Amino acid sequence: MEDVRNHERLLSAAGLAVPLSILQRSDTPNFVGLREEAPRDALEREEGRLLCGACGNRITTESACIVVNGSHDHIFRNPGGLVFHVGCFSDAGGCLVVGVFTEEYTWFPGYAWCYVLCAGCQAHLGWRYERGDDGFFGLILDRLVRR
Repeated sequence: MEDVRNHERLLSAAGLAVPLSILQRSDTPNFVGLREEAPRDALEREEGRLLCGACGNRITTESACIVVNGSHDHIFRNPGGLVFHVGCFSDAGGCLVVGVFTEEYTWFPGYAWCYVLCAGCQAHLGWRYERGDDGFFGLILDRLVRR
């Protein structure tokens, strides 16, 4: 328990959010919250790419969207009052999974979580959730850009 508190203090000092309770859940999967950005040239027009909004690193694709607890997207509030619109994805190869997994304050009961950062710029993009062999990424939709 003390390791988790120390881990949370370090991440909080770095400006990363710590999830606590569910504010509400959307029942309709969608991509509301994703920013759209015009392609720089025709070679970058690969359909359905989701990039880091801060640096443009490729994070995942729309084909990796999954439904967890009845919905692709969910809205959560952390202890500091920050609200996150989170989308669930089976893969996010452009992310780094950091920290120690914990079930404390999980937004998805039965799943342990840890932080997910952009592999390009280390911006906080969401969380990785795991339960045994099952796992998924919960990515903050307004921190992604669709291209």
